[in-house]
Amino acid sequence: MSARRAVVLPLTALGVGLAATGATWLAWRISGQADAGAALAVLVLATPVGMVLATGLPSWLTRRVGRGLGVRRIGSRAVGRWHQVPTMVLDPFRSLTTGQLVVTEVRAVDADHERNLRWFAGALAHSYDDPVGRAVAKLAGRGRLTNVAQEPGLGIRGSVDRHPVRVGQPQWLGLGVDAAPVRVGTTVAVEVDQRPLGQITVADEVRPDAARQLDRLRRAGLTPVLASARPADDLERLARLSASPAWHAETDPLQLARELSVEGCPVGLVQSEADGTATLLVVGSPDCTPAVDSEDSLELSAPTIDTVVHAVVLASRSYRAERRAVRLAWLLLVLPLPFAALGLVPPVAALVLAACTWIAVALAASREFLGIRMTVEPDVEE
Repeated sequence: MSARRAVVLPLTALGVGLAATGATWLAWRISGQADAGAALAVLVLATPVGMVLATGLPSWLTRRVGRGLGVRRIGSRAVGRWHQVPTMVLDPFRSLTTGQLVVTEVRAVDADHERNLRWFAGALAHSYDDPVGRAVAKLAGRGRLTNVAQEPGLGIRGSVDRHPVRVGQPQWLGLGVDAAPVRVGTTVAVEVDQRPLGQITVADEVRPDAARQLDRLRRAGLTPVLASARPADDLERLARLSASPAWHAETDPLQLARELSVEGCPVGLVQSEADGTATLLVVGSPDCTPAVDSEDSLELSAPTIDTVVHAVVLASRSYRAERRAVRLAWLLLVLPLPFAALGLVPPVAALVLAACTWIAVALAASREFLGIRMTVEPDVEE
């Protein structure tokens, strides 16, 4: 909810209450009654505490719960805007992967030598501290390594159990690319005793919960669209593993979001920052221009899909909580005023009734957040 709305609604409720109090006092004065109890009861019932709770409590709970879910900052208009967003554009290489590489294929020159291929490459890779080396190292334990040396930009060489081994770019080993190269990920060749043993391909490791989290995003009312500047083959693999049918390769995510916002505004965008954090942007203004406003954004601790889903669901819950609480606050503000104005509600009873009203509004405002966990599941409003 916007900061302006959080001020306007309580002030409006205060104005209604003062007007009702003044009208009640004036009516009883004209009728010749000196008792001001009815006006006092109206004033007590019309105190805008309930409206303050309805507008302020959901925002406070959203910020409090959001910190535990990785939401660092919520724009002043973000909650009111995100329930209008039907599409989310995200880069799967930042949101759907673990940040690590994993071996996807081992191709031995001779099928009988695949075990040796895994052993020698994995043992030597324990000394190669980069994403490719860490992925290959999982193929085998650490052997007896000697004379290990890294060749920057090419690979690594050394002796494993007294056998000279080289792992690196196929061209460095004089192998070249075969007739049916692996188009996804990165491929390294392995040479043992000056003889080629085969090739190993590594690619981005997809989060095990990627498909489930994307499904949660759909159930929250947003259609995920994958977009990346990476090649189509790499993106197609991630889309297949995460069960995402909509994807665009060799595309700038922001540009795609701008294009989609013109067709059916607005569009959500997961924008990764240089410090490892992320920002959820709303691309597209109400007049369908592809604009971006920071007050509509959600700042996250990481661009991972679970954090994105948590933020979107939290914004949705906050919107529903505020809307429900405001409706109840207006109802409980206006409904008892005629009875109090007629003198049917004594001031003490009005105070008790007002307190019950405030409690009811507070419960309505916090209902969406009761029992919320770090793995909050979205629910669709009926």
